[in-house]
Amino acid sequence: MGNEKQKAALSSIFAATFLTILKVVVGVLTGSLGIISEALHSILDLLATVITFLAVRFSDKPADAQHHYGHGKMESFSALIETVLLLVTCAWIIYEAVQKLFFGKSAEMTGALWGALVMVISIGVNATRVGVLKRAAKKYGSQALEADALHFSSDVWSSAVVTVGLICVWLGETFHIPAFKYADPIAALGVALLVIKVSIKLGKETIDVLLDTAPKGMKEAIEKEICTVSDVVQIESIRIRPSGAVKYIELNIGVEPVQDHTSVYKVVSEIKEKVSAIIPNSDITVSTFPVESLSAEDVNINRTLEKIVRQMPNCLNVHNVHIYELDGKKEISAHIELKENLTLGATHELSHKISSIIKSEIDTIENVNLFFERAERELPTEEITEAEPEMVSSIKAIVDGISGDMDCHEIRLYKNGDKVSTFLHCGVREEFTVDKLEILSDNIKRKLKSDVKKLENVHIHFEPLGDD
Repeated sequence: MGNEKQKAALSSIFAATFLTILKVVVGVLTGSLGIISEALHSILDLLATVITFLAVRFSDKPADAQHHYGHGKMESFSALIETVLLLVTCAWIIYEAVQKLFFGKSAEMTGALWGALVMVISIGVNATRVGVLKRAAKKYGSQALEADALHFSSDVWSSAVVTVGLICVWLGETFHIPAFKYADPIAALGVALLVIKVSIKLGKETIDVLLDTAPKGMKEAIEKEICTVSDVVQIESIRIRPSGAVKYIELNIGVEPVQDHTSVYKVVSEIKEKVSAIIPNSDITVSTFPVESLSAEDVNINRTLEKIVRQMPNCLNVHNVHIYELDGKKEISAHIELKENLTLGATHELSHKISSIIKSEIDTIENVNLFFERAERELPTEEITEAEPEMVSSIKAIVDGISGDMDCHEIRLYKNGDKVSTFLHCGVREEFTVDKLEILSDNIKRKLKSDVKKLENVHIHFEPLGDD
């Protein structure tokens, strides 16, 4: 990555050197203020590209003991220097143009067509290096290269303005129109105004980065992605720190206090994966803290949403409801099961209707994200215990083999479509505690689903040995 960025910056140095020499020579020979202003502009371009090259080399250095976030800010600093140099150039150009237009300083020049030819060459060279710089800047997220590309894009337009001015001067000389001699300083003013506009935009962007201003819309995009992670209870804070091509993102996320370390690790990994997908070149730190999933207010929100969904004719139920809080505002994420296979237009209208109602009833809610699912077609359920004696025997043998302290004395089978469910009554010793029964139940379910084909669900009722 570093080599390609440096090659792009180095090619810009060669181009700036060539154009600077060409413009200085022709500007002095012709006396064109437009070309001289462009020559000075190119001198500063050369200085700026050298600074960019050095900044790119320095910014690619990894983090060290003194620079824990790397050296990416150097790119922003170089872009700020480039902005200052551009504004200095503009001040000189405006001064010279005003002197020629209003205070009688000589505006004569010769060889306008040669000057125009030089500017056409400049346009071609600048257009080429803009393409190279833009590709490298976009590929690696380099602000320094982006600043260079923006800078030379303005050069293309300013060169075009100067070219028009030179052509007007030539027309004035050829057809003896004295007023046309002022086209050159007017074109120079046009260049200055254009460069000032670009400089202000570039300066604001670089200052924003140096002041750690979060990119517009990025916080909201991250928040939206985190809200899709089912085990996130609360979003306490999102902080973004741009540094060169890298975005350092710090997230503080609330999870349920009953979550074990493995579950929390999975939540953190999922968050990092989702955020990295929308912000590729990012360094993400996620800290977690325990928080109760349902406060009194959240319970009220949950019940209100359920009440609203029950009133909708096409909705069956609402589930997977998650309530997030950020900066004192609530955001809801929920899944709604539908009776019919509705179109996108219909679900969008339904979503808007539900969102509007719940927002009107609870003013702390800012966003509502609803996901619609089509309910499975209800199929008749039939008991198949007598019709499947081999399956019953297999289930009993597997259960008896798991524990000798258990008596599986009743097995029933039910079929719903292609799915088969079994209900088991199992006797165990009275001293079995709840945690042991839970482990035993998990072992039975896992073994049966693995070894018995078509078996989808296993329901177990434990009772003391000897009870009827």
